[in-house]
Amino acid sequence: MFDTETNVIAFKPRQAASAQHHPKSLIERTYAAGSLSIRADDTATKMAAVTLQALGFLVIEEILADGTSRRLARGEARKAMDRPWRLLKPAFSGEAGLPDGQGGFPA
Repeated sequence: MFDTETNVIAFKPRQAASAQHHPKSLIERTYAAGSLSIRADDTATKMAAVTLQALGFLVIEEILADGTSRRLARGEARKAMDRPWRLLKPAFSGEAGLPDGQGGFPA
């Protein structure tokens, strides 16, 4: 009835895509370093970043194919999910992307 030479392949269950980092951690790491790179396929972190951008806590730049960056307005971020991003600390005073404490905090 049962063949003793049957190959059995075990499939691992897929895990749901979860955020790489909690939004609070995302803000802390971005502010400490001044900017943070996000991979093109990290949609969970990008969605958290879009929410933080809407609240004014982050600035999002899209990295184009030639390596240049383009700042995304609040409505544009959801349409640019297929490219890598750079998250910047907003320019509360001075220039966007300057780290807190001159980079003295670990990222």
